[in-house]
Amino acid sequence: MNRGKVKIHSGFSTIRFTLINVLFIFYPVFYALCAGVQFEVTVNSDTVRLGSSLQLNLSFYGAQNIPAPDIGSINGFTVRYLGPSTRVSIVNGSVSMSVTHIYSLLPLKTGTFKIGPFSVNYKGKTITSNSVTVNVVSSGSSPPPSEGREHAQALNEKELSDRIFVTMDIPKTKVYLNESIPLTIKLYVNRIAVRDIQYPQFKHDGFSAANFGKPRQYRETLSGVPYDVIEFNTRIFAVKPGRLILGPAIIKCNLLVQRKHSHKAGSLFDDFFGNDFDNGVFDDFFGDYELYPFNAVSHNLAVNVLPLPEEGKPDSFKGAVGDFRMDVKVSPKSVNVGDPVTLTMAVKGDGNFDTVICPQLNAENGFKVYQPHKKSSAGAKVFEQILMPESKNIKSIPEVIFSFFNPRDGRYHTIKKGPFPITVKASKEASVRVFEPYVKNSKLTSGTEKLGKDIVYIKEDPGCLKKKGVYIYKEWGYWFIQIAVLLIFLSWMSFYKYNERIKNDVEYARRLAAPKKARAGIRTAQKMLENNDTVNFFNVVFGTLREYFADKFHLSLGSIAQGSLDGVLKSKGIDEDMRRRIKSIFDDCDAARFASSEFGREKMEDVFKNMREVIDYMEKRKI
Repeated sequence: MNRGKVKIHSGFSTIRFTLINVLFIFYPVFYALCAGVQFEVTVNSDTVRLGSSLQLNLSFYGAQNIPAPDIGSINGFTVRYLGPSTRVSIVNGSVSMSVTHIYSLLPLKTGTFKIGPFSVNYKGKTITSNSVTVNVVSSGSSPPPSEGREHAQALNEKELSDRIFVTMDIPKTKVYLNESIPLTIKLYVNRIAVRDIQYPQFKHDGFSAANFGKPRQYRETLSGVPYDVIEFNTRIFAVKPGRLILGPAIIKCNLLVQRKHSHKAGSLFDDFFGNDFDNGVFDDFFGDYELYPFNAVSHNLAVNVLPLPEEGKPDSFKGAVGDFRMDVKVSPKSVNVGDPVTLTMAVKGDGNFDTVICPQLNAENGFKVYQPHKKSSAGAKVFEQILMPESKNIKSIPEVIFSFFNPRDGRYHTIKKGPFPITVKASKEASVRVFEPYVKNSKLTSGTEKLGKDIVYIKEDPGCLKKKGVYIYKEWGYWFIQIAVLLIFLSWMSFYKYNERIKNDVEYARRLAAPKKARAGIRTAQKMLENNDTVNFFNVVFGTLREYFADKFHLSLGSIAQGSLDGVLKSKGIDEDMRRRIKSIFDDCDAARFASSEFGREKMEDVFKNMREVIDYMEKRKI
């Protein structure tokens, strides 16, 4: 009996001991969750050069479920969000947790800037951070101790806005309604690595704009400073009078800049039991360089648009604005009644051809006139009009009139051509004999026959004769044709569905095209290897792998360059050894392309072999 009591007491003690231990272990966690949240802003360096990046950390202590705050724009910097980093540490039974949202800042000009404070609403409470001060210096200044080597094309003492900028120009700011004027947008770049330049976008409310042509590229010197220039040209015209604002023009591109490195030492056990445990952002996949999105913005242009004057406007004016001339041709000049005559009217010159319509033809009675057919080309608009004379008494094609407004002299002009003499002959109507059908026992009058204009054809062939009771559906050839048609239809439907998916499913189309593009890149790289062309070889290898992974995983080229590829590969189950090989290839390419490193034939062959094996491995995985 006593022994039973002892057993019951021992079991109760065990349960009580277990509960105490659980409470002891989890009490710090509960305490950390219930404690207040602190918001802190830090930077990895309080001094940074133009052309280098700066890391901004927004840390929340006491919580891990706070999303990335919207910090908006920061004066003097371009902001790019990198990702979150969560931390949990246990020291002597004390638990602390935090989440840090990491941003990369690219300075745009020199000076001293205050970053923060920032405010975040969390569980109905507003949490406000501290602020930090950052000093941005020119590349000629002494670097801070924490900063590594500079990009080979880093900025000098002038600000970024003096090294890459956009201009927008038109020949005059006082124009007439519908007057066509050339618009030129130029991107100036001075010793800055620029990638992924897009066509300009510009505000043109009240204007109609044509598409940009092929851009020109050349060098130009401004105030003694040489610039690489990319020039975009188009034409615009105002569609309403008044004072209109043109622009600004924006050219989007990516700047290639050097980033900093930050390495931590320590084992996994040290991180868990003492140091911070970080499962957030890792080093940039591409080593020393990264792309920053940049928008180069031009100034605005004020344009005064004048309405077309009423004084001197002819009745034949239909809205054409420009400096034009007109040529008219008639062919043929000798026809029969009812035959077509082609009137070709070509309007040429310099102006807004969208406002040019068919010249006025004062066609009198006696013509059948058809709608004109127009053709447009550079600097000309041609109208072809068909006329049919209905009487042999017609002696000429009437006068053609074209009126336009010339903005160069501010006056209306009228061009008149014709009349054009032609010869119209009577139509030749030949008599046609009509043979009457034979009627049995009919009384025919000898020597008489009927004549007329209609033709009665004599049936010379009785046609195809066949046996009665024979049905086509009983023939094997009928079913063969039906099955063949069905197979052709199904094949066409499959091909159509395939093409529709290629057009509509961009991800599928890119994934399908990835190996084909990669094979083409491998062949090109092999030629460069055989020719021992080191620079172009590494450019081709870099471009081939970058485009392959972008198409394979439906990513943008910019996001590939921003370090997201390693995380994507990891999420797809790619082993660590293969990820290291891929990173090694990109590191070698960057070193050859940007750091002016020299590689021998053996190194190039090793990179080429690794590239082929990486692509073969990815294709066999069928990801």
